[in-house]
Amino acid sequence: MNEIRADPVRNEYLYSVLNVPTTASANDIRERYKALSVIFHPDKQRNGSTKDTAAVEFLAIQKAYQVLSDPFLREVYDFLGEDGLNKQWSPELRSQSVDQVRHIHPGATLSDSSFQIRAHLRQWKVDRSQEVFDRLIRPRGTVTCGIDASTLFARGDDLDYDSRGIFARLGGVWISQFAIRHSVTKVLSEKTNLKFTSHLGLGPRNDVLSRNNLMGTIRHQFSPRLAVEATAHLLDPHLVVAKASYEDNENTLNCRVHFIPALWNLLPPASTISFSRRLFRHASTVGTVAWTFSPLAMGSFQFDIHSPQPFDFSSPENSVLHAERMNAEFTNKPGSASGFGVGLRTWSYGFQLSGVNSCIKTEWSIWFFELSLRLKAGIEIGFRGLAYLVTATWTSANTAISTSFGVSTGGLIIRLELDYLHQKWILPITLSPVRNQILEFFSAVVPSTALVLGYHFVLKPRRRLQRALYFRKAERVLKEENSEQKRQLRNTAELLSETAKRHMQTERSRGGLVILSAMYGPETDARNLTIDVTVPVQALVHNSQVCVPGHRTKAGIQGFYDPAPASPKSLRVRYLFRDRPHYAEIPDYIPVVLPLPDHLVN
Repeated sequence: MNEIRADPVRNEYLYSVLNVPTTASANDIRERYKALSVIFHPDKQRNGSTKDTAAVEFLAIQKAYQVLSDPFLREVYDFLGEDGLNKQWSPELRSQSVDQVRHIHPGATLSDSSFQIRAHLRQWKVDRSQEVFDRLIRPRGTVTCGIDASTLFARGDDLDYDSRGIFARLGGVWISQFAIRHSVTKVLSEKTNLKFTSHLGLGPRNDVLSRNNLMGTIRHQFSPRLAVEATAHLLDPHLVVAKASYEDNENTLNCRVHFIPALWNLLPPASTISFSRRLFRHASTVGTVAWTFSPLAMGSFQFDIHSPQPFDFSSPENSVLHAERMNAEFTNKPGSASGFGVGLRTWSYGFQLSGVNSCIKTEWSIWFFELSLRLKAGIEIGFRGLAYLVTATWTSANTAISTSFGVSTGGLIIRLELDYLHQKWILPITLSPVRNQILEFFSAVVPSTALVLGYHFVLKPRRRLQRALYFRKAERVLKEENSEQKRQLRNTAELLSETAKRHMQTERSRGGLVILSAMYGPETDARNLTIDVTVPVQALVHNSQVCVPGHRTKAGIQGFYDPAPASPKSLRVRYLFRDRPHYAEIPDYIPVVLPLPDHLVN
């Protein structure tokens, strides 16, 4: 059988199946397909020995025509080859028209939609190449450039007389730290990885043990629970770090030992042991204890309690889901209009015993999945004084931007981070080496103001666009005339119609509960997605009452259908009871009880 595949250099295999040039018009492709179909159609073959061969060739011709006769698929094939045909492209992208004039006149101008489609395909090709490259060696890079800008904000009394001018202050800004770290990882087997890391650091703040060195790390996963790792520093000092970790559903144990082989007899190895355990059966609260021994410094003991709490106000049925599942699934949901409906709240507190570095600490963070925004604040109180840190991070598929503002014994520091395609740039800026309340105030206000403006002008419009695209797709599905769901709804309503008429006649005769109209669909933003469930609701009437239990979706009731999955929905009912009009709007997952005095329309 002929295998249809794209040439790795030029995607012209399907053109060669039809024997047409890559600039062939749609009419040329159609005419050539018709001619070849007559020759190779299996039903046209009289010789049994050639019938099988003709069937194979006929399938190849059909495949080629199916792709090249579709303007969008032809564009995909020309740009991406067979790999592009294997991807499920979004209906929104496929619905855009593709200008085919380039196949007739290569120099002709392309339409805006063609540029949009080709830009999307080009980006997918770049992402695909990056994905393949990343899977092979997993390159990771970090560049850290510390800047001391304390002279810009220092008080005049703290400076020399000749250094009080603006240009003199700018001249006092200097690079206090610079470091480059890069690593590549090679997968040796399903359980074993080998990583090489290079590190170059300049500046007084760099630890001498981590500067200007090459490191090799081998990691082996013995089982899903047990893993070991060893890292050797190849340049002086020849430091060796060994790690082992064990993890099950309730406990995590980590051990780390680092030592210098040449000083093994003189300098005992430094060790760190930490143990974490889930504290409650039906909660995610985790307690952690850690002990560190070092022959060159005082050891330390640390205790922390960490508790993540997922929330989902946009969809009540998901309020108890685990955070990992919510984060993976929220992109398939319309979510809240504000973007604050789905996320993860986390708090932690603990203490550390380590001489003058002893302190008590607490940290709180909230992660809004819909906005890809995470806010974090932490505070420490110890012998060295008060220290606190506030961080905001925004992430996308390939990019992460983070800004933090912290005050500690090292002074006032603002830290900016950019992570793009696993390459990270870090810019810590020292604004003041000592506490400065006025500077602290403005350093907190300016980033906060920027965050509010960014939400209002960037994140919120982006969230609205995502919701609009979701509902637009749901509307298109609902409007399909040959939809299987619509056919089932019509058939179900027809089956329930006799029961509904009988109940309505009975209720009218005694002034009972008569359903005038019932609509089921999203609560806001997409009222045109609602479906008529008047007949199914009338069929539920029994002895002038309708009772539907809560804590579950109403989409499973006969005659109902979920027009916008994962979107908050409600049931809106107009009805008569004792010949008086009533109206009820009942959110999904809330029990339905009709009639009620509160539903009476004045």
